[in-house]
Amino acid sequence: MAIPKSIYFKLRPLILPIDEILSFIPHNAHILDLGCGKGLLLEHIKNFKSYKGVDLNIPSDKYKDEINFVKGDCINFIDRGLEDYNTFLLIDLLHHLKPKYQFIFVKKLINRMKRGDILIIKDIYPKNFVTKFWNSFHDFIISKQLINYFDFNSFENTLTNNLIILDKFHKRIFLYDHFFFVLKRN
Repeated sequence: MAIPKSIYFKLRPLILPIDEILSFIPHNAHILDLGCGKGLLLEHIKNFKSYKGVDLNIPSDKYKDEINFVKGDCINFIDRGLEDYNTFLLIDLLHHLKPKYQFIFVKKLINRMKRGDILIIKDIYPKNFVTKFWNSFHDFIISKQLINYFDFNSFENTLTNNLIILDKFHKRIFLYDHFFFVLKRN
């Protein structure tokens, strides 16, 4: 079911913790938003230097020079040079990847980041059966996909001392459980 952009941009912020995401984006950031979807976050981000969104379903709108959308696969995109970016967003992307690619993708991205770069990961992470069922049902209806939950606990156990955990927390909005993991390359 394709939801028109105007309706999506009104409904999605009701369940997406936008303010929390924005609180971790530094002023004058050079942002790479992997899995940007329709570009919703861009409507809310202020004080950035540049923004590039990558997704298989990119918006068709025309933007200014400092804003760019690329239609592409996020897994392959990070093989390109990432030196122009200092803030990386993975917002509700990981549960769309096959489990065997999730850790590989995130580790590869981390290894390509420079000292001082920020990685903001926000994904669905249900705390109980009801929210797990609802998240699975929602994604199946809206995205026509089955959810592959990212194992944040196992991921944390693999982190090395070249990363600083700036924050990690769970937030529930209605029946949607969100987990944040914010890292800085040391």
